[in-house]
Amino acid sequence: MEERIAVVDEADRFVRWVGRREIHEQRLVHRSAYVLVFNSKNQMLIQLRHRNKQTYPLHWDISCAGHICAEDYSGGPDDDLDEVYRLTATRELAEELGLSVPLQRLGHFGPSDTHYEQTRLFEARSDGPIRLQQSEVEEARWVHPAEFTALLADPAARLTGSLRRFGVWALDQGCW
Repeated sequence: MEERIAVVDEADRFVRWVGRREIHEQRLVHRSAYVLVFNSKNQMLIQLRHRNKQTYPLHWDISCAGHICAEDYSGGPDDDLDEVYRLTATRELAEELGLSVPLQRLGHFGPSDTHYEQTRLFEARSDGPIRLQQSEVEEARWVHPAEFTALLADPAARLTGSLRRFGVWALDQGCW
């Protein structure tokens, strides 16, 4: 059975449940938790999305991310959202990268012209080891700010909009 994901409005309030495929085909606003992982060498971990992903296969993306699905809510779909976002980020960090480290909330970001999610962004600090979830991630690599900036400038680089948006934001905010 397909995962059910909450469609939400501009204020991050529940509208209705739909399946994952419909969320992406119709570009419906939904909730996601994102994590930027930094190491002690001032590098950020980026991942190459799996070739079978519905959106942006074989594109470089932020360290890890995940949709908030129906089973992630302990109450109603608008209850205790801070905890729901945090637990989803913690789960995705463990599943995709094999990491169990503290998270720091960096901010909440609403939809934009190119991004149709209500996103809670977190930061994690770790030097690994990294254990990739093979069904989600093709590979991962650490990049310094200068390497990231070079990737942004390379028209041939296959980067997700999320990596561009939140990587630039992290640089501007002095996160790395």
